[in-house]
Amino acid sequence: MRSDEIDVKVYFTMVKRRLWLIVVCVASFTTLAAWYSYQNYVPMYEAHTKLIVNDASEADPFGRQQMNIGGGANSGLIDTYKEVIRTPIIMDKVVQRYPNLGVSSEHLMSAVRVAALNNTQVMIFSIVDYSHERAVLIVNAITDVFQAEIPRISPVNSVVVLTEAKMEADPEPINEKQNTYIVLGFMASLILSVGGVILLDSLDDTLRTEDDIREALGIPTLSSIPKLEKRRRSKTKNIGEGPYAAVKF
Repeated sequence: MRSDEIDVKVYFTMVKRRLWLIVVCVASFTTLAAWYSYQNYVPMYEAHTKLIVNDASEADPFGRQQMNIGGGANSGLIDTYKEVIRTPIIMDKVVQRYPNLGVSSEHLMSAVRVAALNNTQVMIFSIVDYSHERAVLIVNAITDVFQAEIPRISPVNSVVVLTEAKMEADPEPINEKQNTYIVLGFMASLILSVGGVILLDSLDDTLRTEDDIREALGIPTLSSIPKLEKRRRSKTKNIGEGPYAAVKF
């Protein structure tokens, strides 16, 4: 038999001998990791609005608004408004008009997300927050102020709100519960417990088998006394009781 096969059997015996300890450690640490993961989970909700930016300079001779769905000019206009909305001129007015939100201009400028829909004049404002109601209120407030202020900033342009954010009875969070901590807790506890068991067994100098005695003392064993189970020991003890008690010498 090869030495590597012997080593594997030795390690397997070590693990099997203290398997209960490994199971307890892995179960405890995995449960603790699951509790920590679910206790620290914070659902995040997203709310968004859609707006369309019209350029009054492109009106026809009768004064009717022209809507240019595509084009480089519109792309540049959207990019300009992406930067305008993240300025104090917009966000300071949101804070002033909606003090019930309890947010600062700096928070709004960092939280709002602006995107153009497929190179069109349609803009999407979105807010992510730990409260669905709060996200809806904030994004609607930003949209309302933006719609009112854009004609003052650029008189040739106007903004029309296509869709507003609405309250949902049962909103779905955008982030799911992660099982990363659970998996890491399971793997780490398994590795550490197996390594600890092997270390404990290596430090244990108890002689359990004939091979252990032969290896430690260098002498052969003549005989061995088997270990009796608890039930068998109690039956043997009862032999010395009663009228037919065994005589001890």
